[in-house]
This record gives sequence, C-alpha cells and structure tokens, in this order.
Amino acid sequence: MDTRPSFCKDTRGDAVVEATILFPIIMMIFAGLVLLAMYLPTRMTLQQTTQYAATALATEQSDTWLDFDTGALKYEVLTNKGDLPNVYAAVLASFLMSDVQDDAETIVQRLEGKSITSHSGSLEVECEISNYLVYKEIKVTATRTVPMPVDLSFVKFPKEIPITVSSTAVVLNGDEFIRNMDLAVELVAYLDEKYNLHVKELTSTMGKWMGKVYEILGI
Repeated sequence: MDTRPSFCKDTRGDAVVEATILFPIIMMIFAGLVLLAMYLPTRMTLQQTTQYAATALATEQSDTWLDFDTGALKYEVLTNKGDLPNVYAAVLASFLMSDVQDDAETIVQRLEGKSITSHSGSLEVECEISNYLVYKEIKVTATRTVPMPVDLSFVKFPKEIPITVSSTAVVLNGDEFIRNMDLAVELVAYLDEKYNLHVKELTSTMGKWMGKVYEILGI
C-alpha cells in the first residue's frame, strides 16, 4: 500500500515552475538575436563609411593633385597648387589647414544615408590626425548609439547600445619638400594653439612686407 502523501502525485504546477525558470533565458536569447540583427549591419555600414572618409581625406592631403568633393562624393583634379587642401595651401596661403573634422562628418553621414539599411539613434564622428616623423595618419571614428526596439531593462539589458568603429589611412607625401613643410606647418600650428602667436595675422603681415620688397626689387 502506497503511504506517500497525495500532494507528491500532483503535477499541476510543474508547467508554471518550468516557465518561470525558462522565461528569463528565452528573453535573453531573444535580446541577443535582436542585438545581433542590429549590430552587424550598423557596424558594417560604419566600417565602410569611415574607411571611405579616411581614405578620401588622406588622398586629398597627399601629393596627388586630387580634391574630394563632399557634396558630390567624388574626386576632382586641381591644377592650382594653392587650391589643394594639403601643405601647398598652407605654404602659399596661410598656416591653417582645412577643417577635416567637418569633411569627415559630412562624408560619413552622406554615405550612411545612401546605404540600403535604415539607421536610428544618434551619430558622432571624430577625425584625428597624427603626424609622425615618417608619415601622417588620418583616423576617422564613428559612434552610433542604437536604441533597443524592445525594453528589456527588467533583465538588466541596456536601453541603448553604442557601436563604435575606427578606420585609418596614411597620407602619402613622396616629395621630401612637402614632408618637411608638413612637419613645419604642424609645429607652427601647435605653437600657435599653445602660445597664441596669432600666426594667421603674422603671415598676412609678412606677405604684405614681402610684396613691397618684390615691388621695390621689380620681381
């Protein structure tokens, strides 16, 4: 005769207990799949756009006679050295280089808008120039903060996921004169920023003096 209590044979609550245990696990798997479906296309697009931006900015600062039109997203050949956005412009015009930060942000935004995938959330673009002794490197970093389509904060899942991608390209200055002047411009710009030397006004005044000297000498 079975003397066990009758409640040991009651299995009516097993499904509730199993569901309670499995539900958080299922939700975490679901959140992981959603995150993966958002992460991969966004990262792929950011990788493509940042690499394109870094390459374009490095190409137009190289000794290539090419300028990149951020509006049309294409290269154009220039014939006047003073119009080149590289060291020639600094030597012939002023010691202030073009603002590559705005160009990098424009290129990334426009290229991302042309991609087949839709994007949500905020986008931040940073451009960093590192001038080493033997070469110059341009680094473009883009961070898109993607909001989660489903609120999973009850399982400690963040509401926004930041996706950061960086790409680099090397500026090719084959001419030794260009490389030396590039380093000189970098040094003068650093001193101007640190000690407030007003280099732009100084070079403008020097240009006027040299113009008078040329006029006197008939050059």
